[in-house]
Amino acid sequence: MALSDLLQKLADQQKELEASARALRDKNSVRVQQRRAELSGTIKSTQSDINEMAAVAKADVDADVAAEKVKVSSAFDSLREKREARHAKWVANRAERKADDAEADAVDEINFAIYAIQEAEYSILDAADARIAAAEKALEA
Repeated sequence: MALSDLLQKLADQQKELEASARALRDKNSVRVQQRRAELSGTIKSTQSDINEMAAVAKADVDADVAAEKVKVSSAFDSLREKREARHAKWVANRAERKADDAEADAVDEINFAIYAIQEAEYSILDAADARIAAAEKALEA
């Protein structure tokens, strides 16, 4: 209801109140009883209107609350998805670092094996040289 309509209703109500006061002052019992009956109907109608407005307001509030719940739930879902994506990326990065470390260990082990083979070859050559020297000493003797 518009503000101007409400103000008009208030003005009309004031006139009715003044009419009721005049009837009391004039001791017009019939008019007082008529006004009471009119007012009783108006009060019931107003109560019904207030109850209806309250029901509409409650429905609006319930709808707003439901919308906010959906909004908040959606925001938390988004946060959860972002967290899960960060965690998955972290797990992937960690696996990548482990693979890099394993490859580095393999390279170190291969380099160590190459070194061991070179040392073994050196020892073989050293042993062969010692054999040759021993054979030469044996021929000289």
